[in-house]
Amino acid sequence: MMFFLKKKFISLVAATAFCFGSALASVTEMSSDSTRKSVDTLSIWVMENGLGSQKALQKIVKKFQKRTGTVVKITVLDWANAFERISKTLSESNNDVESPDVIQLGSTWVAHFAAAGLIRPIDSMMMRVDSSRFFVEAFKNSHIAGNPQIYSIPWFVDIRGLYANERLWFQLGLSDEKISTYPKFIGVLRAVANSGLTNAQNEKVVPYALPGKNDWTGPQQMAPLIWGFGGRFLNQSSKGFRSGLLDSCTLEGLALYAKIMGDNEIAPNSLFENSAQNADRYINSQQLLLYGTSELIRELEFPAESGGLKSSEIAQDGILIVEPPAGPAGRFSFMGGSHLALTQKKDSLKSAAAEDLLAYLVRADNIDSYSRQVGFLPSDKSIIRIWQQDNRYSQLVKNMENGRSFPNIPEWGTIENILVRFSNDMGTVLSKTNDKIVRHKELSKMTLSVHNQINAVLGYSESADEAELLSRIERIFSKKMIEESPKGLSSVANKSPFPWSRTIVAVFALFVLSVVYIAARLYWRARRKRR
Repeated sequence: MMFFLKKKFISLVAATAFCFGSALASVTEMSSDSTRKSVDTLSIWVMENGLGSQKALQKIVKKFQKRTGTVVKITVLDWANAFERISKTLSESNNDVESPDVIQLGSTWVAHFAAAGLIRPIDSMMMRVDSSRFFVEAFKNSHIAGNPQIYSIPWFVDIRGLYANERLWFQLGLSDEKISTYPKFIGVLRAVANSGLTNAQNEKVVPYALPGKNDWTGPQQMAPLIWGFGGRFLNQSSKGFRSGLLDSCTLEGLALYAKIMGDNEIAPNSLFENSAQNADRYINSQQLLLYGTSELIRELEFPAESGGLKSSEIAQDGILIVEPPAGPAGRFSFMGGSHLALTQKKDSLKSAAAEDLLAYLVRADNIDSYSRQVGFLPSDKSIIRIWQQDNRYSQLVKNMENGRSFPNIPEWGTIENILVRFSNDMGTVLSKTNDKIVRHKELSKMTLSVHNQINAVLGYSESADEAELLSRIERIFSKKMIEESPKGLSSVANKSPFPWSRTIVAVFALFVLSVVYIAARLYWRARRKRR
């Protein structure tokens, strides 16, 4: 009976989303009638959003072209140089033909481009789009902090999750409860490190990793710890925003982040690998846990020749998304993603046509179709209820309830780059010495320097005793990392996942000893006969 009701509920939600999408389609089509004959081509710039993302978008815009008669040219950018190329094109172009009409922006980029006047407000579109159907935290980045004007619409959401190797997780007898707090989490990592755990190829499995070298995801990795301890990257005061790095709660989170990164037992590869290498180690079943992104699930469905993970070791062992640990202030997950925005256009007909395309792309059914193809979660709340029924995504959907994004201010891009360097510099310091005192002193100096750099970007000045600040930072970094050893884990972990391998070795050793024993007996018997 419960199954029948659940099935009916899912069907009802799907039908509602479809009807809503169809209604929007009609509005879009009606709005396009006036521009169909005057606008031949629109241009959309997007980033490479995962396997199959280009085909998924082509399929959607092909339907738009069929409805309106307007051809949509798709240009795909690399994330590595997208920000620079977009900035240059929108700043220098005086020709409507050269610049895109609709553009994908990272959620934290919107405030920057809005403040620079390179994308235009779209408040007039909200009756067509209905902003209430989007997640509040995702929609926050549609405007600049303190300014209600809307500049973009959330397209899909990047919610981070804690991924476990399913086979090894259950072999160890682990559960969400056993890592529910950071002391428990660290205790489990320590127990796994000392367990001699191996994968199907009899290779050693490391517990965890953080990216400490040549990586750009450091702020996203450290964010849940900072938020979990009640800290924030930035605080708002009467004078505006200022750095929150030296607040005690923020420092507690940063200190734990540094301790995990620098611990050669629980995260032995952190100081020498970036996030892509961490992910590869997890994919090869050489790492138990990974703090990763949702498109990993979708990649399991693609064969290796297409760049997918269908034949990988983790596909054989299985992916399990577990509940992340909570800090004293709660449990948080980093939420990012991408938005769609409209560039400034002199041609009013083309601007209207671009609005039609944007409204079409963010229809509920099109968001669902695109999200399912790329593996990121949809930004639409009505669709996410359907995704929640899929066990592969249910924990990620739950993470969205406590998802938190970075501050939506124009300066955040510059600040995030400072934090990226900060994370990588942490790795450099920790790799140079194991001396705790030296580590704490260097990390304290670095943290104070980053704090001052952030305040300089924000135009915030403060007077403080530097020696006193360093002493306070160092005291927090010097605190011992609290660990709570799991009960019953070690005995499970020490059991070889492949007991037959030990049996074979034992039998072979016994056989060799027997041969040696028999040979020795025969030798001494022969000698006695000769005497």
